[in-house]
Amino acid sequence: MTYHYQPEQEYESAKLERILKELQAIIERENKRHMMDEHLTHSMRDLLEYEIIPLLEAEVNYDPTPQTSYDFFH
Repeated sequence: MTYHYQPEQEYESAKLERILKELQAIIERENKRHMMDEHLTHSMRDLLEYEIIPLLEAEVNYDPTPQTSYDFFH
């Protein structure tokens, strides 16, 4: 008798949401560490905190609902 392992299907968007949460947790942990105990370089931390995470948040939290009457017609 042969058993085949089939991993559970997961949408790519769900994976990205999980990755976003993990990146946010990494930044939170780094913020709690003393400067001499940090694991990330300042440039990597800034890149994550000010560029990558905000861009991923904008995509994950995207709401296609029109915001103004102008949006309805264009």
